[in-house]
Order: sequence, then C-alpha cells, then structure tokens
Amino acid sequence: MQEIGEWLLVNPARIMVLVSLVFSTFILWGEYGGRRSGGSGWLTLARVGIGSIFSVVTAIVAAFFGGVGAFFGYLLVQILVCVVLPLVLVDRI
Repeated sequence: MQEIGEWLLVNPARIMVLVSLVFSTFILWGEYGGRRSGGSGWLTLARVGIGSIFSVVTAIVAAFFGGVGAFFGYLLVQILVCVVLPLVLVDRI
C-alpha cells in the first residue's frame, strides 16, 4: 500500500485523476438511482461542466511536474474520465 501512495505522490495530477474517478462513480451511481425514479440527467451535465474545468487544471498540474507530454496525456485522460465516460455510461443506463 505504501508503494501505491508513493506512486501517487510522484505527480499530484495522479491523485486528481483518482478523485475524478471516484467523483464520477458517485455521480453515475446517483444517476442510476435517479433514472429508476424518473431523473433527468442533470447530475451528469453538471459533472461534464465541472469536469471540463477540472481537466484543464489537472493538465496544468501535470505539466508543472512532468512537462508538455504530461500536460496532453493527463488532459486526454481527464477528458475521458470527466466527459466521455459519464456521457456514455448514462446513455447505457
């Protein structure tokens, strides 16, 4: 477990991606419960809006610790986690 913690602390952007994954999981869980009771998908729309801003912030943090390649890599990962994944999974619900 200590090795995982050390790996996460090498670049704080890794922790930000982990937070995004956990947050997206809770949002999708809420959407699933809401859809079964007549929800409209506003949680996912809020997640996409906030996630797009958080994606850029994460990419900037990654660039500070890892350079230009890390910026674009983490930007792509965060767009997938914060924008694409919630939209696809909510559509599947």
